[in-house]
Amino acid sequence: MKLRPGAHSAQPNSLSALVDEVQDWIPCSMTRRCILASAAGLLISVTSGAAASTPLVNPDDVWSYHKGTSAAQAGWTTAAAADLDATWLEGPGGIGYADSTGETANCQTLLPDMRNRYTTLYLRRQFTVTDAVSAEAHLYLRMDWDDGYIAWLDGIYLTSANVTGAPAEPSNSATASANHESSLGNSSPQAPVVNDLGPASDWLLPGTHTLAVMGLNQSSSSSDFIQIPSLYLEVPPPPVTNVWTVADSPVVVTADLTVADREVLVIEPGVTVELGAGVDLTVANGGCLLAEGAADAPIRFTRSGPSGYWGNLTVNGGAHSPETRISHAHFEFNANSTGTPCIQVSAGTVFLDHLTFDNPGAPYIHVDGASFVISHCDFPAATASFEPVHGTDGVRSDGHGIFTRNFFGKARGYSDVVDFTGGKRPGPIVHFIENVLIGGDDDGFDIDGTDAWVEGNLFLHFHRNGSTPDSASGVSGGDYGGRTSEMTLVGNLFYDCDQAAAAKQGNFYTMINNTVVHQTHEGGIDPEGAVIIMADEGTSQGAGCYLEGNVIHDVEQLTRNVTTALVTFTDNLMPFAWDGPGGGNSTADPMFVYVPGMEETYFADWEEAQVVRAWFSLQSGSPGIGTGPNGVDQGFVISRGVSISGEPDDRTASTEAVLTVGFNRAGSGIATAGWPSGSGYTDYRWRLDGGDWSSETPIAAPITLTDLAPGPHHVEVSGKLDSGLYQDDPLFGEAAVVTRSRTWTVLGLPVLKAVRLGGDNPIQIRFTAQADTGYVLEFTDSLSAADWKPLQAVAPIPSAHEVEITDDLGEAGGARFYRVAF
Repeated sequence: MKLRPGAHSAQPNSLSALVDEVQDWIPCSMTRRCILASAAGLLISVTSGAAASTPLVNPDDVWSYHKGTSAAQAGWTTAAAADLDATWLEGPGGIGYADSTGETANCQTLLPDMRNRYTTLYLRRQFTVTDAVSAEAHLYLRMDWDDGYIAWLDGIYLTSANVTGAPAEPSNSATASANHESSLGNSSPQAPVVNDLGPASDWLLPGTHTLAVMGLNQSSSSSDFIQIPSLYLEVPPPPVTNVWTVADSPVVVTADLTVADREVLVIEPGVTVELGAGVDLTVANGGCLLAEGAADAPIRFTRSGPSGYWGNLTVNGGAHSPETRISHAHFEFNANSTGTPCIQVSAGTVFLDHLTFDNPGAPYIHVDGASFVISHCDFPAATASFEPVHGTDGVRSDGHGIFTRNFFGKARGYSDVVDFTGGKRPGPIVHFIENVLIGGDDDGFDIDGTDAWVEGNLFLHFHRNGSTPDSASGVSGGDYGGRTSEMTLVGNLFYDCDQAAAAKQGNFYTMINNTVVHQTHEGGIDPEGAVIIMADEGTSQGAGCYLEGNVIHDVEQLTRNVTTALVTFTDNLMPFAWDGPGGGNSTADPMFVYVPGMEETYFADWEEAQVVRAWFSLQSGSPGIGTGPNGVDQGFVISRGVSISGEPDDRTASTEAVLTVGFNRAGSGIATAGWPSGSGYTDYRWRLDGGDWSSETPIAAPITLTDLAPGPHHVEVSGKLDSGLYQDDPLFGEAAVVTRSRTWTVLGLPVLKAVRLGGDNPIQIRFTAQADTGYVLEFTDSLSAADWKPLQAVAPIPSAHEVEITDDLGEAGGARFYRVAF
């Protein structure tokens, strides 16, 4: 059943509201809850009734609780019940107090001593799962509270409300950041909130589990404080699916439209969506938009009519919210405001791939507290001063943050190309992998108070200009709210940039295998530049920088504004001598394959820019060949992922090998608080000859191989980034790779069958030659002289075979010795 052919207008505020306008079309045997409607089509499905809940933790269970007059013991969110100290009390939930008895009707344990004494309460409840949970069941946390809370399951953060600094555990003296009334409060009561934590199988294996909640009051003098948590399993109803088809394109949307919780909107490849003036398309938390076009059939989001601008697309979400996927889509005529991004992601989950934008007067994407992959997008040069991509509140605690293989046009004025704030190890951090940035008047990636992995990017033409009051760099960062940035920069190119990196206000960077080349100030106003700058005018020093394996050529100076910062140069190719910390640096010519002129480095797209990898490769004979970390080349033209060294010669008789996996760096000012397991790769998995993968192995442990069979061998390795993701994680798309060692061949030892002396003094030697192995039978008449001469060569063939060689000595006497050489 479908709507009549032709264009259709979507006017209601929610897709489900369209049920009313098509109700008369539905046979009377169907009920309203079975109707799935869209602006361009009608899809009918039959849904089952609501599934029963399976309680895990009830509000009135007996809870353990600790008053916030002091901090709870370390590890309280995971400790066994028997290990809790004497400060823990027990009582049925909920727990709290209020100045009205009605408000505490749901509380079985009262806290009459809390007011004016303490602002926090720690509470926990253990439960046991005896069998594997259903694959269809979701885990739900229901919270009724006043004023704030933060919750964990088995020590893993779940969710929070009104808690500053979450997911970090607050101090026992912390207060809630805002007021929130419980469901029975006497001033603007709020209904309990149910948090869908996603598939329960992701959380619950058979065994004992601990739900831990920390409640926060807004002030010690507050008149009330309530904590009523519950945890349960339930099979959610199937989502409502709505489809906008090519047959009904264009789809005209004339009023704000929301994809509601448990709704899925599918937009087929090739569909054009026309939105009216100021109209917004919103995905609610729990909703999902699947707008996956194709290279030859992109989806187009545009205005309805010949003039004006529509609003924007907003994707809301929370922990474990469904993933909205938009790929091969074009956006035009979105809100023409420097304060309104075309796509706003607010704590949602998104995959944004192969997107193009045709309004350079407004920001393109904002990701705030979200989980995201942004890949293969083309962001045009801005025509106004705004940050093309912006992010706040870090990466969502259960998610990931990845920018890969995007092309960024020039940003204008005092605006960074990407400004991203928030996210510290060991939580999820942001990744920038193999992007191309072609310029800006400020910084490329500005990352304040945020840890990051920055790999394989091309930074071109960054110069302080216009209204920019401080320095311009490819990568920059400083303090944010008392938090610093610890970043790993590996395999990047910085060409024609005032600075490669700016590490201010306590920041520390490791820079491994980068290339910094051709510093100028063309088009800029800064009178000087350097590889790294450690402070701007009026800012405090960065903590430092560690540089190794970089190729630095045609630059003004190595450092700028360094006083107290610890800067270490170790084993770099660079034009100036260095007498500071480090050593092993060389001032030799790196011998690039080709050094382009400026006019050759203004590229139109990502693919075109990749030529620089060939240009800045090292010629044969370069001093940078094989002299980088773990034996790789110096500079940015390296393979992505861990390196492997120590492979045997191409052909060897040894059946053993010890391989080293790199790199990881610690010391030299690299703070363990920023990099708990060192900078670079912390662990790895490996396999031999395509076999099974090993368990996770610390990076410091080599791969030790023994008893290798005759024949070719290779090892594959996947390294674990200091961000916690493996290099071959599918989230990285085409940049997900496995490192493969050089192949070597273990030569099979011959199996001696017979040596005999025949008539007229011939010596016959018979042995089994191993498959794919060539030999040379050699002889000498004196071991002391060791003058071995070839007698006969045996060519390799694919299978083992018998070889018989005769040495006809004639009447010659004396001793003769033989050996089989490879």
